[in-house]
Amino acid sequence: MIVWTRWGILVFVFFGLSVGLGFALKGVFAPAVGSNEPATNTFLGTGFVLGAAALWAFSTYVLPRLDRARPSFVYQQLPEPALNERGVKVTHRPVAVVNQETGQQIWTRPSSTFFFIPMRFWPYPIAAIGVVNLIIGMIGRG
Repeated sequence: MIVWTRWGILVFVFFGLSVGLGFALKGVFAPAVGSNEPATNTFLGTGFVLGAAALWAFSTYVLPRLDRARPSFVYQQLPEPALNERGVKVTHRPVAVVNQETGQQIWTRPSSTFFFIPMRFWPYPIAAIGVVNLIIGMIGRG
């Protein structure tokens, strides 16, 4: 069972793209090698490192815009149904949530997670998998 919130599913997508990139690199640069294990590990490790870099860039530059803070609202039931400006019958209206002590509106910041881990932490284990594959590939050649 895969568990994610908001944009967290993209960790799975970046992981898959990393594997695909590794095999694509192997196909381009070493097509005649066949199923040579060290070459496969080297290219797969390179794919993971590049995929982790792409995920880091996404989580650093794009994700903060997607998960920016938003004002909190609750919906309060109206005493009688009313028509809005588009002629649609409404039974509830949004009411801003305010702090009882300060009177200021409360803002919430949504979080994108994958397996309950925030998305900004996922590039590091993916890069670690890539580095381990690179080391295994280089040891296998020697």
